Amino acid sequence: MSLALQSVASYGSPYSVQDAFLSFENGFHDAQNQSSPLLLLSEGCTLDNGIKNCSLACEQAGLIFGDTATLHNCLQYPIIAGALSRGTLDSESVDIATKYGIYAGDVDPSNTITETIQQCLDEYCDSTSRCGKPKTSNRDADGPAKICAGQLCYNHTNICEGVYAPVIDDIAGIGIYTSYWMQNGIALVAFALLRLFDFWIYYVTLALFGFISGRGKARARADNARQLSLRYRLPNLISALFEFQKAQCFFMMAVQVAAIIIARGGGFESKNLQQLSNSYSAITLVAICGYLPVVFTLVNLHGAGKNSWYILLLSTVTVAISGGTAFNTRKFNPSPNDMASLRNITGSWRSCGNKNPTTFCLSRRTVDPFGYGGGALHIFIFCLIILTFLTIDKARTSRMLAVAGGKCQTYRGLHTDSSKPSKGRTLTQLTALSRVSTIAVQYNSLDDKRKRVLSNILYGSVWIIFLVLYCRWIYLLSTWINTQSGVIGPSNWSFGQIVGITVWVPSLIQYIYLET
Repeated sequence: MSLALQSVASYGSPYSVQDAFLSFENGFHDAQNQSSPLLLLSEGCTLDNGIKNCSLACEQAGLIFGDTATLHNCLQYPIIAGALSRGTLDSESVDIATKYGIYAGDVDPSNTITETIQQCLDEYCDSTSRCGKPKTSNRDADGPAKICAGQLCYNHTNICEGVYAPVIDDIAGIGIYTSYWMQNGIALVAFALLRLFDFWIYYVTLALFGFISGRGKARARADNARQLSLRYRLPNLISALFEFQKAQCFFMMAVQVAAIIIARGGGFESKNLQQLSNSYSAITLVAICGYLPVVFTLVNLHGAGKNSWYILLLSTVTVAISGGTAFNTRKFNPSPNDMASLRNITGSWRSCGNKNPTTFCLSRRTVDPFGYGGGALHIFIFCLIILTFLTIDKARTSRMLAVAGGKCQTYRGLHTDSSKPSKGRTLTQLTALSRVSTIAVQYNSLDDKRKRVLSNILYGSVWIIFLVLYCRWIYLLSTWINTQSGVIGPSNWSFGQIVGITVWVPSLIQYIYLET
């Protein structure tokens, strides 16, 4: 029974150091059992003059560790050379081996290749505590057995443990990362304040003064507190929230467009393949910030009557761009420019040809937010559904207002029939009826108890789903950070990091100014 070789154009994209060593282990066992063909990568073993010769390329540590395709072929070399010397390769496989410059007999450089790879790993592992100790130290074996006895076969994955791979600062530096939390935090706090000033303020005041001033006085205080909130507090908050919505739309559009451009054309300037992969994962997670808080805030504004076509169109464009970014970067497919940049990275290990053996390390334990059970896809679909209903409702409401000829007044801040809120009707009750169920804008529909209850149930269900999705997003982010340690870099407060935080300051200042 003979052993077969097969030449393939690519073997996984991107191909990592772990993949190359795993293929070596599998090839070593397959060669013994002659169960599967050994694979050679056509991109590997290419010399500076363009000639493909593994015998020469695999003796140069700089070429071996400068390209994972060459590393793969060089790890397979001793196995193939051994099969050649034993005559266990079929005729077609012999031609493939000759094409790649793989020889046996006196010209077989297998021992030199093995020693070259081993010396590089030894020097690297001696300079760091990440590799651990090999399970055996039998350095007297020859060929593939020697590699398997050393750190290649048993501890090759350890060289990639603890590789420093933080996401690039422009995507998730300490300032930008904090900015994302600020964005979502402001959206959630604004939601809580809207509920407080709109509805909860009455019952909070009633509870606080019920035992102190008596039930009658407490009700009077509660009514007064609600009237003040509806007249002053709520309009101020809604005005600031409108500015916040514009700020997060423009900010997220800029982030998503820049991410798409860099992902397609290159320019991440990553130090290793793991860092490049982490940056891709970060872009996908950040894209959620382009539709979850945006649509969440838009629903708040829509319910408060501040639902202009301008802010609706701006939010829709932001959601579309963010969704496109997430789908384009969910699959890790680096650009040729980024891969070429990685090949040019140098290191301080002379036995590795002044290359860093961990440059092409890549852990497969990454979190795919859009994968099965990830949740990001469900968040996006829900946001699209809500955005569609908001657009339809805005169109129907605009048409009804045009037909009504101004009989029902809608003005910035509140949606009601006069400047004074109707007694017994909160903002949520008034707007939920027209905004969610779209049961006309006539006043008689506001007295329909069953319709009002149904619309409030629908409105409340939307809030509950949004809060659940926020919890899911926080879980995705925390899981990703725990899985890929060190993804958030140190406190490097560069110009971009500071700008990322200050983008939310104008909205906060406006709200403080209006309140004072």
